Amino acid sequence: MAPSFPDSYNTLDLPEISLRHHPESSPTVTPVVVVRLDRPKSRHAYTEVMGASLVQAYGLLSEDPRVRAVVLTSADASNKFFCAGMDFALGPNPETNPLRYRDSGGTVSLAMDRCRKPIVAAINGAAVGIGMTMTLPATVRVASSQAKCGFVFSQRGFCMEACSSFFLPRLVGASKAMHLVSTGAVYPATHRLFSELFSEVVEPELVLPTALKIAEGMATNTSLVSTQVMKDMIYRGPSSPEEAHLLESKIFCSLTLPNTDSAEGIKSFLEKRPPKFVGTIDNQRPYGYPWYSELDVRPKL
Repeated sequence: MAPSFPDSYNTLDLPEISLRHHPESSPTVTPVVVVRLDRPKSRHAYTEVMGASLVQAYGLLSEDPRVRAVVLTSADASNKFFCAGMDFALGPNPETNPLRYRDSGGTVSLAMDRCRKPIVAAINGAAVGIGMTMTLPATVRVASSQAKCGFVFSQRGFCMEACSSFFLPRLVGASKAMHLVSTGAVYPATHRLFSELFSEVVEPELVLPTALKIAEGMATNTSLVSTQVMKDMIYRGPSSPEEAHLLESKIFCSLTLPNTDSAEGIKSFLEKRPPKFVGTIDNQRPYGYPWYSELDVRPKL
């Protein structure tokens, strides 16, 4: 059954988050939609309720043909807090069977990774623990120069979560990842340990405008099919140059067939105008896509 999309994301009621059109004044759904962590009394600390809302939001935005890019930020107008990590005031997880337990943050990261629209994380304030790991599957991360950031798990007696053991070393390298998680220390976003993680570090009031500008550029100028396929090539790509050559050749050929976005890309370039891409991974699926198998992560007990 096809999902039912809201007439307006401005009025969509999901607990502990809020969504906004860009511009917010638009009465209709816009190509860029902003998802905001919205627990101001708790510094936007993460809960399983928030996680469930994020999973639902990403699922809707992924499938909604009106939306072409997503921005993730917090509703903190003072730009001091993005997410203060897990809300420990709510008590421990009730599930005690390790074979049944599924990390809530991991469900959010998987929903982000599977989202068919590029996501720009606008880290407009302090972010620790899951406040950091929930941004790792994003396509791009923009951070506040005043933000304090940390993967604090070793200082709490935890381990990496939210699929961060997959994403973090791929984004910053194994050496920096080991330093960040082993010390559990909090550093300014300007620290060189984060040099590969944040595409841009700007003044607090410029974080959201910068992220929106990047998202607007992707929504206007890029093919959703191209960006989805290349993300998967990077994270789920082959293990040798020869295998990469075979995969890229097969996908490239598929994307240059008639009635694909590449025809519009070439035509708009020659006519010196913005492209009008209409392709989706469903209506222009490349040959052999996906070339990987998604693991069923549901508990088997």
